[in-house]
Amino acid sequence: MSSRNYDHKKIEQNWRPKWFADNIYKAVDFSEKPKKYILAELPYPSGPYLHAGHMMRYTVPEIHSRFLRMKGYNVMFPMGWDCFGLPAETFAIKEGKTPQEVIAQAEKDFKVAMQRMGYAIDWDREVNTSKPDYYKWTQFMFLKLWEQGLAELREMPVWWCKELGVLADEEVLAGPNNTKVSERGGYPVERKMFKQWNLKITEYADKLLKGLDDTDYMDSVKLSQTNWIGKKEGARIDFEIEGIGKVPAFTTRPDTVFGVSFVAISPEHPLVSSIVQKATNASDLTAYIQKAATLSDLEKQQKEKTGVEAKGIVVKHPFTGNDIPLFIADYILADFGTGFIMGVPAHDDRDFEFASKYGLPIIKVIQTPNDFEGDLYDGDGEVINSQQYNGMNSADMRTKIISDLEQMGIGSKEVTYKLRDQIWARQRYWGEPIPLIHTQDGDIEADYNLPVVLPELKEFLPVDGQAPLTKVPEWVNTTDSKGRPAKREVDTMPTWAGSNWYFIRYIDPQNDDAFADYEKMKYWLPVDRYFGDGGHTTAHLMYSRFWVRALYEQGLIPTPEPFKWRMTGGLLLGEDGTKMSKSKPEYSVDPKDLLENYGADAARMVLAFLGPYSETFPWNSRSVVACYRVIRQIYEMFDKVSDTPASKTQLVAYNKLVKNTEYMYENLKVNTAISEIMIFVNASKDWDTVNSQVWNGFLRVIAPVVPFVAEELWQETHGYVSWDAVNSIHLQDFPTFDEALTLDDVIEVPVQINGKVRAKLSVNANATEEQVKEAAFANSNITKWLDGQEPKKVIYITGRILNIVV
Repeated sequence: MSSRNYDHKKIEQNWRPKWFADNIYKAVDFSEKPKKYILAELPYPSGPYLHAGHMMRYTVPEIHSRFLRMKGYNVMFPMGWDCFGLPAETFAIKEGKTPQEVIAQAEKDFKVAMQRMGYAIDWDREVNTSKPDYYKWTQFMFLKLWEQGLAELREMPVWWCKELGVLADEEVLAGPNNTKVSERGGYPVERKMFKQWNLKITEYADKLLKGLDDTDYMDSVKLSQTNWIGKKEGARIDFEIEGIGKVPAFTTRPDTVFGVSFVAISPEHPLVSSIVQKATNASDLTAYIQKAATLSDLEKQQKEKTGVEAKGIVVKHPFTGNDIPLFIADYILADFGTGFIMGVPAHDDRDFEFASKYGLPIIKVIQTPNDFEGDLYDGDGEVINSQQYNGMNSADMRTKIISDLEQMGIGSKEVTYKLRDQIWARQRYWGEPIPLIHTQDGDIEADYNLPVVLPELKEFLPVDGQAPLTKVPEWVNTTDSKGRPAKREVDTMPTWAGSNWYFIRYIDPQNDDAFADYEKMKYWLPVDRYFGDGGHTTAHLMYSRFWVRALYEQGLIPTPEPFKWRMTGGLLLGEDGTKMSKSKPEYSVDPKDLLENYGADAARMVLAFLGPYSETFPWNSRSVVACYRVIRQIYEMFDKVSDTPASKTQLVAYNKLVKNTEYMYENLKVNTAISEIMIFVNASKDWDTVNSQVWNGFLRVIAPVVPFVAEELWQETHGYVSWDAVNSIHLQDFPTFDEALTLDDVIEVPVQINGKVRAKLSVNANATEEQVKEAAFANSNITKWLDGQEPKKVIYITGRILNIVV
């Protein structure tokens, strides 16, 4: 029994101040070492504390960064605070304080929590997106996009609340009698057209799609991005609405145009008002449109397909000239495709559902294969019921009919994208001011006197639907470039504005003359590994990629893709399986309790050990006790350290540990690396002594996971007298291993006959090829399968497999 007393609080206090005072994790610009930029998404300081789920997201990337530093890389692992936006404003409202007040406290608390966890962060690179010296450059970048015509003020449907202004989908709830109300306050909400700033990300859709080829994102991330962009190739076909004009429909299947039995238009399409005026059932249409206005886009897509026919409206089929019924249908979205569709119920499941409901004709124009079972066929085949195209293969018809559409002047080949332009304005207070000025004659000018500073407001809620900044006339009223009275833009930028580029500011956070030095960006970009929330795989990641690519094309950033590699983290659930969140502290684990009772090393170990980084799993309070016990055993191992030569068993255990953990740290299998550490610690119980060289290597193996106890034991082992940063264990090299000593005395060798495993041999690790062959041919299973046949060839791959070919 060891007499050593493991006191995690004392050990942490020994080393934490020294590490941070000397910034031993400082990343060096232009170092001769190869660089590794490891990035974890910066948090919103919008709650009382970072719960254990947050800490899990940061712990694994941080362990990885420590390992890379010990492998000789110049590592940057920075941190900052995504302070602007709705999460912080909502938290401020809940606390009865201003956003500035809650952010200041949360930022302080979050930083203390990360430092208590011992995170190897270069704090000299810390950023805060709500500081004027940061958002000055967010505004600068926005103006660069605006100058390129990529920012546009346009009218679009929004959720409108008189008391609160424009609301996001997640802020709108179902109210009584099919109405909508605001999440906060329960105020009435309606759908209306509203002018909003948009960033034209759709102009970059194809570049963003092709740019994925230049990344090493996980396949799941690439698939999410590809689906979010949603590229579709097809044709535009014009349909004539008598008395109104031509309306284009986009389709990926122009070969089915002769199967059109109805057309449908979105209730929010610009032509709907003209259709209602001409229809003989205007009141029915108006009532339907008003009801549709209470639904979100998601609700429209998920509910049963409905519509109302516009009576008295004549739509002509572009090829047959037949009249086609026109429906106003809420499952058609105004900003997807053209907001107008041609219905082919025989070959499209949504159209089939709609036509079946309203008794519309179902005209088959592709011959169904004999072996097909189902209500509708949406594949290729022989064209039927399509006039001169009959008998063609439908794939060939697509090419032919697009050519015919163009010659007839009623359509063309076209590509559409699911991706939508990014709404770039909020009628809220807590965000970056948009640096634009509205002149008296209706023009819009840039304000290049940056930063345009957000004024401090005690009362910052929207009033009568107006943006809060309208209440500050001394800020709103300004002059234009000609000295005439003008007004500032009162909307603010959205939550993700500052997070579009924070990883660039980390590169040069103190630069007053540029958002970052170009040469420093060339050195550090792209980010080598980016860890983040699975929910940010589409929107945030897409917006950042667009932002960087647009500025790259202006020569302001040296790389078109910001991130070389992206991995999404899973979720750490509460012990009962409930998702942890800042808004539900009763289901969350507060790291303060872990740190107080078990220490940072145990907290780090358990957060990395519970499961793979990319998976979701519940918290297990028993695991932290087990991890604490392992660390205490490591601390007590010091009593066994001796210069006595290591036994063969100890050397094999040690070299296997180094080999396995090196691979696992590199490949982010940190939970299994910790398992290897536990196996080694458990094995050490049977050893009378631990060889000093083995001990030195072991401490370096565990240092990325348990930095405090590793530093304590390292310094004690090396006769610590006074602190010198260069002697920290965290600036030492990761140990090497002897491959020959990673082999057990007895190994298992599979034996294949003609490619199929027929036996497994247990042989001495040092057995010769002849000895392995002799054992194989003496094995009863091998004798049975050979059945007297003479082998043509016998191939032995040392220590791995024996192949017999007959």
